[in-house]
Amino acid sequence: MAVLTPAPKTAFVNAAGEPLVGGKLYTYIAGTTTLQTTYTDSSAATANTNPVILDSRGEANVWLGGAIYKFVLKDATDALIWSVDNISAPTAAVSPVLSGNVSISSDTPSAALTITQIGTGAALRVQDSADPDSTPFLIDNTGQVGIGTATPVSALEVASPGVITGAWAYLPSGTKILFAQTSAPTGWTKSTTHDNKALRVVSGAASSGGSVAFTTAFASQSVAGTVGSTTLTTSQIPSHSHTTLSDLYGVSGGGAQVLTSISGTSGSRSGVTAVEGGGGSHTHTFTGTAINLAVQYVDVIIATKD
Repeated sequence: MAVLTPAPKTAFVNAAGEPLVGGKLYTYIAGTTTLQTTYTDSSAATANTNPVILDSRGEANVWLGGAIYKFVLKDATDALIWSVDNISAPTAAVSPVLSGNVSISSDTPSAALTITQIGTGAALRVQDSADPDSTPFLIDNTGQVGIGTATPVSALEVASPGVITGAWAYLPSGTKILFAQTSAPTGWTKSTTHDNKALRVVSGAASSGGSVAFTTAFASQSVAGTVGSTTLTTSQIPSHSHTTLSDLYGVSGGGAQVLTSISGTSGSRSGVTAVEGGGGSHTHTFTGTAINLAVQYVDVIIATKD
């Protein structure tokens, strides 16, 4: 698409049609008497004086930013020539500046808006009233997106402090999450209710319990011992009884065998002693290998959403 070239120089004449030598062009915010900047070239790096003083041919370099202006033209003696409000850069140009609300409506299978950048400049730049804005929303010519930066170095770069809202911000107050860091992030409060504990996965209600601290339970301990012998006391022996057998007709030494109780007929007889033992507790020693229970761990904190 080709467009009509704009005037490369801003030129003004007096009532006689002669160059307005030394004329003064005041530029204001539209509808006000507040001065607003214009620039000496397209880079917007150098601002014009305000008013802009016309040269010997009644000309000046006047480049507009993305704002809407009011122009007031006066001669060299400050006599008013004219005033025109609501002036902005032309829209039918290579670099249009649009004012007001802009709508794009499309009912085609292709994109409603396509930007093709074959140069080195940004494909899209959204900025605030500062022109140029050093912290815009920007898509560069490679498709990298910068939020708050004009020079993104990754697919998406968010300038510091880089607070991201959305689903993360709408987590209900009181939500608890584990963080592998010492301090809670912004918007969260570190919980100190639980300390030096392990995590347990449950399918029912969440709770806490136990009585031994994590590092105590998993400290390095030796469970080695040595084989030894112990004489058990009666109270340590489980309760039990013994059965004895005796032959009344073949007792050694010619004496008679006395039993606590006798059952059966003549011949081999059996007897039962009284119940002995108390079933008390006792210990055994053994030989083993030392076991190191100092399991590795990573510290985390519990933080609650404010």
